[in-house]
Amino acid sequence: MDLRVLAGDLTNPDLGVQVAVSVGRGDVVGYAVPFVRVTKGEVRRLLVGQAHTDGKRLDVVVRAAWREDGGWHREPWQGDDVAELLQHPAHEVPDDDTRLSVIAKAVAESSRNAVAELRGLRYEMERQVADLLAQRRNTALRLVMAQLIELSIAFSRARDQARDTLREVRDPGVTRHCRAVDVELGEEISLLQSLLSSVSTFAVAQEGEAQQRFNMLAAAAAAGLGLPALILSLYGADDYLPFTWDRAWRALAPIAGTVALAAVIILHRMPGRTTAKHYLAALGLIAGLTGVLLVAGFLAP
Repeated sequence: MDLRVLAGDLTNPDLGVQVAVSVGRGDVVGYAVPFVRVTKGEVRRLLVGQAHTDGKRLDVVVRAAWREDGGWHREPWQGDDVAELLQHPAHEVPDDDTRLSVIAKAVAESSRNAVAELRGLRYEMERQVADLLAQRRNTALRLVMAQLIELSIAFSRARDQARDTLREVRDPGVTRHCRAVDVELGEEISLLQSLLSSVSTFAVAQEGEAQQRFNMLAAAAAAGLGLPALILSLYGADDYLPFTWDRAWRALAPIAGTVALAAVIILHRMPGRTTAKHYLAALGLIAGLTGVLLVAGFLAP
């Protein structure tokens, strides 16, 4: 009697396949195939392990799990959402000697399809790195690097499971899917490692840029404090104090102009992209400094 997996769900009771899910190590029963899944929902999870079947029983052993919550990180998994995790393309499951092979192939093919979702995770990380380089977001670089390392570990663990099953499975169809998982994950790991290396280089460059920016800001602060003092020493403040409105603009206009020129030069030479926010901040500092001098001039004896 031939049975079809409705919606590709091996948990369909009509199939007579008993499903058990465990965390950690499990005994191999029949065929062992890699089990790789990215769960859906509000918070995504990445599960890595093996599925063992003897044609009547399907044991899913989850070796490691990662959760996307504030960034990808390792977490314990309690074996929930079993029905969702065992979805794969519809297969006709015969009630004969090929039943074992068909079920093993279905699970292995589903794991191979999950590699495309893992590739999508890598694309997301590349987008985050691109946004950081273009300064389109303020994500902490340390968080991005940590996620890249976590995903690299997860992909490597999944590849290890595929390699382990290749030593045990002799069925050509199942072996083909296991080998494809091994090869495709190897490519993804290499790309993740290259991306991590690029981000590390960017981190070093960013640290140097931050130091240079600090030096420029220190120069701006020195100019903002030193130039007014120099101008006042050349003019002599006694002739202007205490301020009247007529004396105030004549005394403070050269100071404000000199500080503004110094700020524009420093902002123009500052590393990275200078935005309108930087110019507004500089304008606020100049206005604040001028305001302090103005108040001090009016209060001077």
